Amino acid sequence: MQGRHMKWALAVAAVAATLAAILLGGCESSDGVGASSDAAADSTVADCTATGLSCVLGDECCSGYCDELYGVCGREPGSCVEAGGECHFGTECCSFSCVEARCSATQCVSDSEPCEGDGQCCSGRCDQGSCQPLNPDCRTSGNSCGADADCCSGFCLEGRCDPAPSFCTQSGDACTADFECCGGLCDVASGATLGTCALVPAGGAGGCLSAGEVCGGLYDGGELPTCGGECCSRACQPFGPTGMLICQPPSGCRPTGELCASDADCCGSEGSPDGDTAQVTCSKEGDNPLGRCDAGNACTPAGGICRLQSISCNANANCCAGNVLQHDTCKLDSLGIPRCLIAEIDCTDPSEYLGQPCATSADCCGLPCTEVGDGELPTLVCGEGCVGSGGSCTTTADCCQGLPCVIPAGSTQGTCGDEPTCSSYGQECTIDDDCCNSMRCIDGLCGQIVQ
Repeated sequence: MQGRHMKWALAVAAVAATLAAILLGGCESSDGVGASSDAAADSTVADCTATGLSCVLGDECCSGYCDELYGVCGREPGSCVEAGGECHFGTECCSFSCVEARCSATQCVSDSEPCEGDGQCCSGRCDQGSCQPLNPDCRTSGNSCGADADCCSGFCLEGRCDPAPSFCTQSGDACTADFECCGGLCDVASGATLGTCALVPAGGAGGCLSAGEVCGGLYDGGELPTCGGECCSRACQPFGPTGMLICQPPSGCRPTGELCASDADCCGSEGSPDGDTAQVTCSKEGDNPLGRCDAGNACTPAGGICRLQSISCNANANCCAGNVLQHDTCKLDSLGIPRCLIAEIDCTDPSEYLGQPCATSADCCGLPCTEVGDGELPTLVCGEGCVGSGGSCTTTADCCQGLPCVIPAGSTQGTCGDEPTCSSYGQECTIDDDCCNSMRCIDGLCGQIVQ
């Protein structure tokens, strides 16, 4: 996969250079990560590798997590560095406070409250004795809150804005690198140590919510947003670990509006089914390492969002394999998302499709559609059954009961984890209690079918 991700690797190197400059220039700050007029001089710098810089093993990183695909330190959702651990940024710490290169046992100071140094502030900036907001429109993670609506993350937990309602950082919340953000862009002001996440600009990709973005509150077992709400994937469903409604990563290739690292991640790109006709690209602007899949030039390719024969949800009926109203070319994938097929199929015996090329699990009669081979372009084929620990996945629904699919931002190449918990949306189950956070076990799968 090296050729496929070369541009991304170069972009990561640029991010690393920027972060390195910040770290090396920040030795005079009380927290070791940036300059402040109110901060006392301090030469303490953490020995561990900061989020966004190159790594080989997780032990090197302050966060304890090294992304294997891109080789950089990241923040694993739901985990953080405890008090006393080494840090470069407050975002690496459970307290969101990094003082003298160590995570503080004291919770970070909320916006507009008194402070003595940058590292004490949730925003990472102490100016004239008070913490300056990183985002004037909402409270970034670590700040005090009274309701979900107060927080940029959309998740107020026990009186604090929590950074992990999902597997990626929400638009508007604090970040240090692009790949942390659901929207693919970390906007860092000149001279600042922290930025805020945003949706990466991309022509022809629309303005829908990308996978991982919060699309509702805590799921209580009630009705779900009609047609998936504002999600590009048309699936606004509970995130297993928290129960928050998020836009689910769709199976297989990525449809219009979803993040991508290269053209090969998108449904209908060159070399993929219908690629010659649809000519979909990963639309990027400037030097952004991530982009979003555009709508292409013609019919909706295999893997694209479509309307079912019985329900429209305002999606296109013009699949490249044949118009949905005349041909059975749109079926639900393993997450209940309507996707265009490579060709009409007969699911009487799903085993007939084992090893066959696919764009999504919809082409596989419910079997997982996962990546195989080591070529520059991904090859997606129908697998035999749920994927075990360490196997290839494109969405958590591909993995066996309770295993998460860990997917780098913008990529279709994920890996099933090794620590099973409750089953997330679309995963196998036997009874309701197998499923996370009030989801039901329906026909052996957790959740509800998207309509």
